[in-house]
Amino acid sequence: MAAARNGKSGLLEKWRIDEKPVKIDKWDGAAVKNSLDDAAKKVLLEKFGYVENFCLVDGRLMICTVSCLFAMLALVWDYLHPFPESRPVLACCVISYFIMMGILTLYTSYKEKNIFLVALQKDPAGMDPDHVWQLSSSLKRFDDLYTLRVSFSDGNTKNWREAEFTKSVAVFFDESGTLVMDQFEKSVSKLHDTLAMEKKTK
Repeated sequence: MAAARNGKSGLLEKWRIDEKPVKIDKWDGAAVKNSLDDAAKKVLLEKFGYVENFCLVDGRLMICTVSCLFAMLALVWDYLHPFPESRPVLACCVISYFIMMGILTLYTSYKEKNIFLVALQKDPAGMDPDHVWQLSSSLKRFDDLYTLRVSFSDGNTKNWREAEFTKSVAVFFDESGTLVMDQFEKSVSKLHDTLAMEKKTK
């Protein structure tokens, strides 16, 4: 047991040492949010060893691909059958393109929301279904309060549980704009461990 703990500690120390400091313009809200999101993603993928799932991104890419196909069809058809002969096809393609853009808006607003990571926790024995972890965040414009939400879905029951924190970004960055990874890692790990503990007790 001691050897296992030492081995795990060694891995965590190596993970911290290998991590290059992230330095950003602390007055740039988008850069601040993106750097914190990337760091939270690294905690789940590199520290806990979960596998990233790209289902949400794939769905968005599929919608964009279909939209581009309509646009390409309109261009090719207009080349082969110059206007006004191509008018009906162009009209259908334009309408279809804007419909797909509407679908994309609904998808990003109600399906993706603010989720930036979907990760799978594989069963080592390969017997039980994968547990699903999601990370989502928000940082309002001209605001310093960063909210990180960790969501967990049990592979067996399919029930969702959530935990979140809201803290000032000043807690995680020093005066020069460098991310204090140890401090941020502790906050993310605490949310993760809270949900993992609930999973074991139920």
